[in-house]
Amino acid sequence: MEPSTDIHVEIPLPTTPSRRRVVWARVIILTAVAMAVLVFVVTTAPRSQSTEWTSHRGPSGAVNLDSLVAFDDGFAVLSGMTGEGVVLWSSIDGSVWERNTLQGTPSQLSALGDTLIAYDSLSGRMIEQVNDEWVEGGPFAFPDNVRSRQGSGRPSVIGDVDAFLSVALAGHVWLSEDGSVFEEVVSEPMWGPGVEQPFDSRCRPRSRTSPDIPPIVATESGYLAMTSSNTAEPFGVSPVCEPTIWHSVDGRAWSQSDARLESRAFVYDLAWREGRFVAVGGLGLGDPAAWTSADGLEWEPLLPGESWGGVDLVSVDAGRGGWIVVGKVSEGSGYAGWTSPDGVCWDALPWFVEGGEAVIAASHIMVADRAKFPELWVGTLLATVGSCR
Repeated sequence: MEPSTDIHVEIPLPTTPSRRRVVWARVIILTAVAMAVLVFVVTTAPRSQSTEWTSHRGPSGAVNLDSLVAFDDGFAVLSGMTGEGVVLWSSIDGSVWERNTLQGTPSQLSALGDTLIAYDSLSGRMIEQVNDEWVEGGPFAFPDNVRSRQGSGRPSVIGDVDAFLSVALAGHVWLSEDGSVFEEVVSEPMWGPGVEQPFDSRCRPRSRTSPDIPPIVATESGYLAMTSSNTAEPFGVSPVCEPTIWHSVDGRAWSQSDARLESRAFVYDLAWREGRFVAVGGLGLGDPAAWTSADGLEWEPLLPGESWGGVDLVSVDAGRGGWIVVGKVSEGSGYAGWTSPDGVCWDALPWFVEGGEAVIAASHIMVADRAKFPELWVGTLLATVGSCR
C-alpha cells in the first residue's frame, strides 16, 4: 500500500493553568475585595477616639471657678475677685496658664469663636486675642432685667463673632451685633411666662429643677432654641419639659417647629457641631436620655453602646475636637461622662475622671469640679481610630 498523501495538521491540546496559578489568582481577587470592604468600613463607620488623661493643678493663685469655657484652641477660666480685680486665666493644654486682670466685676464667660465676652448681670466687655494676648474692648450695658449665673450657670450670651443673643430669665431675648445696640427679638410670654410665675411641672424631675435660661445654640445657619411646650410653665426653669423647638436664621425672626422629642421628655442642655445637634436630658429621674438631629426637625434617640447608666444627663459641650456629655449620679454623689469625635460613637470617661464642668477645644478636653478646683483633669485627643467599640 502506498503511503497516504493527505496533509496532517496537528492541533495542540488546550492548555490549562496550573493549580498553583489558579490559587494565587483567587488570593489576589479576594485580597482586593477585602481591601475595598475595609476602606469602605473605615471611611463610613462611626469613629472612636483615643484620649490620654492627666491630672493637673490649675492656675496658681486662682480663687475659685466662676466660669469655664473652651475657645477654638484652648480654655479660659474666670476666677473670683482678688485684690487686683477679677482674673481671667487662659491655657492651651491646662498645664501652663496666662493671667489677665479684668475691669469691672464679671462673673460669667461666653465664647464666640476666638472672642470672649466677660459679663455680669448689668454689663459686659468683648475680649479678643491680639498677638497672643487678651485685650479688653469698651464696656457695654445689657438691657434691663438681664440675669446671668442662674441654676446650672449656662451662659446667657449665645452667638458668634457677627452677632449674639442676650437672654433673661424674665422671658425676654435681645440681639446685638457688638453690644452697642440691643434689639428685643422675643418678648414674654412668647416662649413662656417669666420665672417668677408659679408652676407645676408634669415631667421634669423635681430634685433637679433650677432657674436657668432654656437651651439655645448658634449654628452656621442660624439659631435653635428649646422651650417648654406647656405655656403655663415658666421660661426660665431648667430642664425644659416636652420642648417646643424654635428656629431662626438671623436671631430676629423665630418660627415654631412641629418637631418633637419623646413623650415626657425633658432637656437640660443642647449643643451643635458640624451639622449635628445633640440634646441631653431624660424621661424621668434616673432614666437618662439623649437625642440627635441633623437639621433640628427630625430627632432620634442617641445611645452610647447599651445605655447611659444610672445618671441624670445635665450637660453637653461641642468643640473642634468633638463632644463631651456629663451626668450626675442619680443615687448618691459624683459624675459620669462620655466623649465622642462625631456625636455618634461614644466612649465613657475613665472612672477616675470626674467633675461637673466639662468643655472641649481643638485638641484637649477639660473636666473640673467646682468644689475641688483648682484640681482638674485634661484629656489630650490622640487619634480617631476604628469604629464604635
